[in-house]
Amino acid sequence: MKIGLFWIYDNQIFPVFQDLNDITEIDGFKDSDLSHYQIWDFIKTQHKKFYLYEYENIPRGRVVYDIKNDIFIIYCNMTILQDDNSKELIISAFILSNKKYIFKEDEHYKIV
Repeated sequence: MKIGLFWIYDNQIFPVFQDLNDITEIDGFKDSDLSHYQIWDFIKTQHKKFYLYEYENIPRGRVVYDIKNDIFIIYCNMTILQDDNSKELIISAFILSNKKYIFKEDEHYKIV
C-alpha cells in the first residue's frame, strides 16, 4: 500500500509514492511530507511533456491514510472525480483495489 502525490495527464498517472510503513503517524493520519510544488522540477526532468506547465496546471491530488477509520482518502479536484478512468488509474497505482478508500474534492487541487 502506498500513499503520496500524483498527476493525471493524457490518460496516464504520474505518481510519487511513499510506502505506508515508512510514514510516521501524525494526529491519526499517515501523509506524505512531499508537496507537488517541491517535486515539480524533478517530475519535469523525467517527463519532458510537462516542460511548459506549472505543477498546478495539470489535474493532481494526494492519497493519505486515516488510521482510526482504516480508510485511504484520495484528495483531488472535480476533473478527476468526474473521470472513472482517472480514478481507476489512482486505485491501481496506489494498490488500493482491496482496501477501503474514498475520493474527496479539495479546492487546494484546483487547476489554475
